[in-house]
Parts: sequence; structure tokens; C-alpha cells
Amino acid sequence: MTEKSGSVLVVGGGIGGMQAALDLADSGFRVHMIQKDSSIGGTMVMLDKTFPTGDCSMCMISPKMVEVGRHPNIDIHPLSEVAEITGEPGNFSVTIHQKALFVDPEKCTGCGSCEEKCPKKVPSEFEQGLSNRKAIYALFSQAVPSTRVIDKEQCIYLTKGKCRACEKVCTAEAIRFDDTDKEFTLRAGAVILAPGLSRHDPSIHQELGYGRWPNVVTSVQFERILSASGPFQGKITRPADGSHPQKIAWLHCVGSRDPHNGNPWCSSVCCMYTTKQAVIAKEHDANVEPTVFYMDMRAFGKDFDRYIERAKTDYGVRYIRAMISDVRETAEDGNLTLRYEQPDGTLVSESFDMVVLSTGLEPRADAATFAETFGIETDPHLFPKTNAFRPVESSRPGIFVTGSYQSPKDIPETVAQGSAVAGAAMSLLSEARGTEITTRDLPPETVSADDEPRAGVFVCHCGINIAQTVDVKSVAEIAADIEGVVHAEDMVYACAQDSQEKIRERIAEKGLNRVVVASCTPRTHEPLFRETIRAAGLNPYLFELADIREQCSWCHMGQGDVATKKAKKLVSMSIEKALRLMPVESSSVPVTPRALVVGGGIAGLTCALSLADQGYGVDVVEKENTVGGLLSGGARSWDGGDVAHFLSSRMEKATNHSLITLHTGTEVAKSDGFVGNFTTTLTDGTTVEHGAVVMATGGTWHEPTSLLYGVDPRVMILRDLDASLAETPPEDNEQFLFIQCAESRCEPRNYCSRICCQESVKNALAIKKANPQAHVTILYREMRTYGMREMLYAEARDAGVLFAHYSLDNMPELTATPAGVEVTLMDEMAQFPVRFVAQRLILAAGLNPHPSTEELAKKYKLTTNSDGFLLEAHVKLRPVDFPSDGYYLAGLAHAPKNLDETISQALSAAGRAGVLLSKTVLAVSGAVAKHNRDLCMSCLACVRSCPYGAPFIDTDGKVSHNEVKCVGCGICAGVCPAKAFQVNSFRDDQISAMINAAI
Repeated sequence: MTEKSGSVLVVGGGIGGMQAALDLADSGFRVHMIQKDSSIGGTMVMLDKTFPTGDCSMCMISPKMVEVGRHPNIDIHPLSEVAEITGEPGNFSVTIHQKALFVDPEKCTGCGSCEEKCPKKVPSEFEQGLSNRKAIYALFSQAVPSTRVIDKEQCIYLTKGKCRACEKVCTAEAIRFDDTDKEFTLRAGAVILAPGLSRHDPSIHQELGYGRWPNVVTSVQFERILSASGPFQGKITRPADGSHPQKIAWLHCVGSRDPHNGNPWCSSVCCMYTTKQAVIAKEHDANVEPTVFYMDMRAFGKDFDRYIERAKTDYGVRYIRAMISDVRETAEDGNLTLRYEQPDGTLVSESFDMVVLSTGLEPRADAATFAETFGIETDPHLFPKTNAFRPVESSRPGIFVTGSYQSPKDIPETVAQGSAVAGAAMSLLSEARGTEITTRDLPPETVSADDEPRAGVFVCHCGINIAQTVDVKSVAEIAADIEGVVHAEDMVYACAQDSQEKIRERIAEKGLNRVVVASCTPRTHEPLFRETIRAAGLNPYLFELADIREQCSWCHMGQGDVATKKAKKLVSMSIEKALRLMPVESSSVPVTPRALVVGGGIAGLTCALSLADQGYGVDVVEKENTVGGLLSGGARSWDGGDVAHFLSSRMEKATNHSLITLHTGTEVAKSDGFVGNFTTTLTDGTTVEHGAVVMATGGTWHEPTSLLYGVDPRVMILRDLDASLAETPPEDNEQFLFIQCAESRCEPRNYCSRICCQESVKNALAIKKANPQAHVTILYREMRTYGMREMLYAEARDAGVLFAHYSLDNMPELTATPAGVEVTLMDEMAQFPVRFVAQRLILAAGLNPHPSTEELAKKYKLTTNSDGFLLEAHVKLRPVDFPSDGYYLAGLAHAPKNLDETISQALSAAGRAGVLLSKTVLAVSGAVAKHNRDLCMSCLACVRSCPYGAPFIDTDGKVSHNEVKCVGCGICAGVCPAKAFQVNSFRDDQISAMINAAI
């Protein structure tokens, strides 16, 4: 049998593909990334900001792009596509066709002189036609690779034999007009397909005016209008005349939920990106009056409902439930007239300055040939064929699908699935790990504590995120005058790949031994800059970041003088601290190649099986006497899969797997240790040594305390319906009534449980199929059958299921009668009361976090949100990680989710944990507290105060300090009366210097 390859082919360089590539490369596999465009990044690089955090999208994704671009085990192949693939799992042969770049990537420095001199302008795809690019270009300023390419169809020389201006100004002699397309073959053990989706073309809907009326734009065009790096530098501008629009309307479901003139599915993302755009538009210009026209508000994600409420109350976003069938332009002023129907039937005409079409997602134009190339099956809509039980597996073994290519989804789900397919590939190729990797050689650190500090300061414009409020150049000038600073300059994007190279060059040219970057949050960018200076030969802890975006430009928007003055002080403080920084040695610890999974539901079992298939031992701790969790007793998934059979097969495989130990009827009693080296004691006395922890504690069904539940036996929750139907099949003329959002989406449970709408619709269809003469009605606030589940909703309507809307101001009233439960409701459209008498009333009551979750969070020093669900490190970029290293989460412990999403997230947690467990040793952060035993009085203040157990009473009765457990929080330094504790990079002398600089 042929040995398996240790390489993986990733097709697509969007956020999902990048996440998969980084996880695989970090765990010992070589990755070949095939990118159709000239740069990686995908759609996310076009976005302005993300919700709910408000982070700059480019600032979030740029460090990840740079990390991919300079990873020694990731090879990016731009302007490339797969021409043919043969072979079997573990040993595929892949033929790649790469278009001519006409620029030598080995010689190109990315300086941009060629682009500046090129005379040919063409509409920019990246800017969605709102501005132009050149015939020789980088897709955007932070593109990775930063190598320019020549557009063969637009270049004057290549089309007409004239010009060659780029060649004349290129001092690197990188222009190659004789370049040709090429084909080459790669060997790969697994293939990951992450090409993303296309966006619906709204010009099909001529009645909406796109392409006819210039002030009708698409949602992605509006993202570029909002973006600080966009064609209008973040100023909200009407394309027609350059004026600032005041009244802006967003139209939902353009091309989505429309089987006749678009696509039948819901694109899953439009409701929330529309709300985000409305909020950000209001932040950009307080005079903007945003109005959203929608059918159903599908805010089904974690904390999404609260975001919608904040948009209404804090930003004045107006939501109108109406379909707009026609947009007309007023010739004299370019304004747009919309006609819509109010709930009482009244027709209204209203004028807007600008209209944004919330266009949906659809498969790429080449989806059929793309699938044929890889030999995978698709559904009738050309999405790859998967199912709820195996959401990332294609029909061809060894080829995995991820992200929005698998089905429409938001960024967190895309990132999670990126790690999920990485974990799946790790399981397939576990024995080939490490066989094809390159080890990165870092230069020796040359700076000692005795060297005179020589600081370099780099101040970032962040497009206009910072520069529109802060006078960046004057901040750099002030920095240059501070004693100890030998170089200061401003940069458009400090996190971009070319800027990173420039920082390394300046370190060498100027002899810098301290580096200060004034930019945005250290939360996402500090690791990137530390890695950059380490590659230049500096200790990574000789770096300081001044946050002048969140702390200056954003919080003092419109107050340029105030923001600039504050930025100067923050930078001055950071410089004074940096001049006192010292090289810090980081220790390393061995990693125990075993994981602990807390929870034996489907998330815990899926994660455990994936980790075990990767070759790691797993202990599964389950509180109940048997594994299975909430999935036990389930009948069919929304797409028709046999849930009971699937669960029993997972349980059987986990029980019999040689690397999995199930601890049922037991709980975690005590946990100790640190990343890579945890010790957990169970309530049965078992002690488990492990390197990673996965929290998969699951959830519980909510049991209402109102709506006659528990009072009338004819009232039940969704969980009980299957048993009720099995015992008493539906009878002729029997009335089934579902009430959605029962005690959900209102305080104190103001969140969507995500599963209820699809489960109610699925069961309603099952009732109608069992007996078409039965009557089924669903009372809903918003029907959230998102994604491909929309077809289930359409099928139910066609089958005769009735849907009636209600609101919190118009709650149904319930009365128990001998004939059934009488439900009365004011019909909001007809404006008269309606009455139902239900023989079976089903409450869609949703899900709660498991009661043990909060207690376990305290034991592991993890955090939960206001609803009691575990809180991830970053909602977009680290959706299955905790802020504390070595901890991961999956399933209902994180938030309510459907079965396929739970499985994807469990695979993702396994992929992330697999990256950690693949290490033999682990570098420990140097940002920890240092303990001076000579000063210590062993008063135990530190021992009592430290939440991580780092200070401890040693065998000699005195206090010692475990630096590996330490997270550098500084509590010990704050409470120590003898000053025996000092935190690296936050010593007293450094803080004092910062205070002196401030005052």
C-alpha cells in the first residue's frame, strides 16, 4: 500500500480556507493553497466592520493573511485552478493550471512603482466597480502575496504591442512579458474545497433599479462605501452626485427566498449584515436615517437578537415588515421612491436618498464543472452533497468541503468549519504528520540587557480608521523627538505584509532594538508584530503596542484635536515603557498527548472520535449514566437522516475505540495544571493527565412556566411531540397548533434557540404527510428557517400548513376548554381577532445551557455570557477557543445550534485541540510574573488572590511561583506588600515611566 502524503491541498483562500491551512500547517502538514484570484482573503477583505464587536474587518483578517503568507509550510499558488485530480484518499495526484503572472514573484518587492506609472485604468473588481485599478495591480493594498500581476486582457503592451511603462520603472527587473501559463502536478493526502460562493446579480431584478438608477447599490458596494480603505475613504457618499445621503433604505432577500426570479434558499447572513451596515452608517454620520425592509428578521446567532434591539433603541434603525416590488427614481434629484403596504393594508410612498440591495449568496458560475473536476456529487442547487451527520464530507472520500461553499453561512461558522476540515484531514493522515514539513530557522537574538535602547516607532493610518480622526503624521513627528527614538514613520497599514517587511528592514538598517507600533487592538495584532521583530533577530518582548484606534479615533470620532492629543500621549507613554523593556526568556513544557472532553452528548462524542482518529487518547466525562445527551430519543434530522441510528453508531464506536475512555455517571471534582499539562480529578476518584480540555457540556430543553404547560395535558413542548404522535397518530380534522418562541427571545431568555422553527416545520410536515386531513397552524414571531432549511418552510406552506404572525405586543391568549385549548389572537394584517381550538398545542420552548455549565466554568476559570453560555475568545476569529490556552468548546455549551452545526463545531474543537496535542513541547508566554524569594515574606496574599494557583507553598514552607501556570494578570504584584512580584513588561519602573510621560 502506498504511503500517505503529508501534504493537503486547500482550494480557496478565504477565511475558511486560511483557517484550515493554518491549523494543518501548525500541526505538522504541508499545505498547498490554490487561489483563483491574485490574493488570498476572500469576501471578508471587502467588508468594513463586523458585528457584534465592531472590529475592522481588514484589521481582523490581515494578520491571518500575513501569517499564511509567511508560514514555512504553506505554499500559495495565485491565479491557479485545479485541472484534474486522480488517486485515492491519502494519495491524490492533482494537476494545477496557473495563469501567467507576467511578474516574477521572486524579484518583485511589492513597491508599487509599476502600478503608479501604468496608464491603463479598468474598473476594480475589489471596489465593486466604484473606482478603478490599473492593468498591473495588486488586488488591494494589503494583498497576500503582495506581488503585482498583469491583467493580460487589459495590458496595452500585451493587447496592442505598445507601452511597457511598468518595465521601465521596475528597478527589480521583475516584469516578464514573455511569461506563459503553466501546469504542474502536486501530491496530496487530502483535499479541502473552500472556494466560497458568488453573490446574486441584482440586475436580474430590473424593477429594483440596479444598473439603472446609480443610487441603488448592492450590499457589498455599500461595504466599500463604508470602508476606510474604500473609494470614498469611509464617507457615506451617493455614487450619482457625491452628496451625503440622509435617508437610506435596505431591501432584504434580493435573490434569496425567491424560487421564481432568484434562489429558493435563505442566504443566512443578509439580515445581520444589513443591521450592521445600518448601525455603522449611523456611526459614520449621525444624520443618517436607516430603514430596513424585511420579511423575517433572522437573527438566529449568539447575541444577535440583542444586537437587533440595540440597533433599534440606540441607533434608531427603523424596521418595516414589507416587500418592496418597485424602486423608481425622481429625475430632478436622483432620489428613489419606494411603495409599501403597512400592516393595516394602507399603501405608503416614501422617498429615500439611497437604496441598498441585500443580495444573497449562490454557487459560483462554474459550480457544476468545479464539482465535476473533483468528482463530487452536488444537490440540485449545485451545493456539494453533504448531510447533517457528515457536514464537511463530500461524496468522494478524502475530499472535504467547508465554509459557504458547503452552504450559506456567517463568518464564525465558516472559521469553525475551517478547523473542522483540518481536523478531518488530520484524522485521515495522522501517520503522515511531519513527513513533508520545513522547519523555520530564526536568527539568533542579538540584543542584551546591557545594550543602549534604540527605539523605532511606526504609526498606522489604518486606512482612515485612525487617520480620519488622528493626525497620524504629527504623532510620528512627536515620537521622533523623544530621547531614545532613532526612527519614526507613519504607515498606511502597519499589519500589511509589505509593512511587516519594512519594519524588519528598518530594524536592520537603523539598528533598532525596541519597537513601538501605534495602531489598533493588541488583542488581534500583538502576536503578529512580535513574530515580525523576532524574525528580525529581536526578542519578541522588546515590543510595545499603543492602541490609538479603539482608544483614540473610534471613541473620539469627530474630535480630531482631542484624539490626536491623546494619541500623542499614548505613544509617548508606550515609548517610555519600551525603552525600559528587557529581553524575556520563554520556557517550554512537554505536552501530554491526551484530551479531556467534558460532556458525552453528540458534540463530546464527535470531538472525542475525531481526536482519537488523529491518534490521541481521550477521556470523556459524562454526568449521566449513559452518553448521548439531548440527541437521545431523536427521530429524524431536518434533512431526513435517521438520528437514532446515527447516535447509536457514534456511541458504539466511542465505546469500542481503543483510545477513548468513557467515564459515565461521574463529574469533574477538581482541575489543576496548565496548557499541555492538566490534571483532572473526577468524582469517582479517577485522576486524568491531559494536555487539552474540550467543554461540551450541552444544554437542556426549556420547560415553560406559563402557557398552560404542566397544567393541561394537551399542551406539550417539541421534545414530547414524537412520543405523542407515536401513541396517537393525527386524526381527521384534528387541530395541531405550534407556538414559536415560547418564553424565548424576551427577557430573561432573550436569545433565539435556533432549532425551534425548523423542528416545528419538520413536525408540521410529518403530521400533514401522516394525515392530510389534519389541520396544522404555526404561530410565529419570525420564521427562522435559515439556509437550505427555507425549502422545508416552502414545502410546509405547499402542504397546507398555515402560518400566522404574532408579536410581544400581540400575544396569543390561551383558555382550556373541553373541546381543546382555545387560542385567540389579533390578526395583524386583517385587524380582527382569530380563534383556534387545538387538540394538541405544541410550545417551541427552545434550549437552555446545561445547569452544570456555570459551575464547571468556575472550576476551569472560564467565562459565560449573560445567558449562561460559555464565552469564546473571539466571536469571529476564534469561535471554538477560550482566551485561556488549552481550552476549547463545542455544541450547546457555546450557544443553541442545529445538529449539523454542533457536529461541525465539535470537529472544529478537535482540529484546534489537535494542533496543540501535535506538539511535543510548548513554548510558554514570557509575559508572566517574576517572583523574588529574597524579598518575599510568605504572607500568602498572593496565594489567596491568584485565581490560577500559580503561587504555592513549597516544601520548605515558603512561597514559590509556578510560572507555567501564570497568565501575567498582575494580581500577585498588586497585592504583594514587599514587591516580591513584578510582571514582565509591566514592572513598576515601566509603569512609573508611563505615568510620568502622561503627566
